[in-house]
Amino acid sequence: MTTRRSLLLATPAILAAGTVRAQAPLEVKVSLAAPFDGSNAAFFLAEERGWFREAGLRCSFDSSGGSGEAVTRVGSGTYEFGIGDINVLLEFNARNPASAARCVYMVYYRSPLSAASFPRAGINEARDLAGKRIGAALTDGAFRIFPAFAATAGIDASTVRWQYGDLRLREAFLMRGDVDAILGFDSTMYFGLVRAGARPEDIRFQYFADSGLPLYGNGILASKRMLETNPEAVRRFTAAAARGWQAAAADPAAAIAALRRREPLTDVALETEKLRWLITKQMTTEESRADGMGGVRADRFATSVATVSRAFGLTALIAPGDVFDPSFLPSMDIRRLPA
Repeated sequence: MTTRRSLLLATPAILAAGTVRAQAPLEVKVSLAAPFDGSNAAFFLAEERGWFREAGLRCSFDSSGGSGEAVTRVGSGTYEFGIGDINVLLEFNARNPASAARCVYMVYYRSPLSAASFPRAGINEARDLAGKRIGAALTDGAFRIFPAFAATAGIDASTVRWQYGDLRLREAFLMRGDVDAILGFDSTMYFGLVRAGARPEDIRFQYFADSGLPLYGNGILASKRMLETNPEAVRRFTAAAARGWQAAAADPAAAIAALRRREPLTDVALETEKLRWLITKQMTTEESRADGMGGVRADRFATSVATVSRAFGLTALIAPGDVFDPSFLPSMDIRRLPA
């Protein structure tokens, strides 16, 4: 029999259940900066472990043709969140101030943007790219930032002969000899070329960061609408994603297992090696070790913004705060890299 006392005891549970039902997960779209591969496995690990769900979010993840596409998706407001190159975001924000997104969490502390070639092309330094045939994807961050790279490296960009194609066809261009070099992330190109039969010792890289561009790389992006209308959701998304990156750095195999459950055709060995490459070469630096993941150093970032702005020939004055917002960084316990 229902008594007054039993009703009173049940009331907190009833109210809690009602609150959960009232607060349905917020549906958000997230743009990756590549196809489903090791570079974005951390998001799937966070999803599988329930961290986005705990944050009150239901995320829909979509692959893309590169940072250019990811930045445009988030900048246009079509996607609430994404991951993409902060330098591509800088250019987008300068040209589209009314819809400027922000990077809220840095992931790559050394930019992977580079040109890859084989010895036969004779590209021994960045300036040797002048006059060469270069394959690129129009939507990729490396192509968008090439003018800045050319300006600082002393490359006459007007002499470059371009061959454009889908991001997934880029390595085939180089393997067939259709081009002398290709642009992109070092890891993506390296593992794509190895998969296609190239010998690892034959793959050469010319890094944008080694030619006077003190670049950061990919970070987590949030749309202007989300920043203005639901900053708490931005904070929760960033924290959940940060947990994913920290967990992926601690256990790359678990992250790739989560990726494979999302994408059954995943080459587990290759994508695990790719993720380890990113952790070692892009995520783990003296800076991220000392400061934790997610933030940027003000002096380095200001220099980067000024250098990239000049190289792009931007007329609008871009302040570092117009590109990166540190106010959404989560607590240090989930920003520290694993020992």
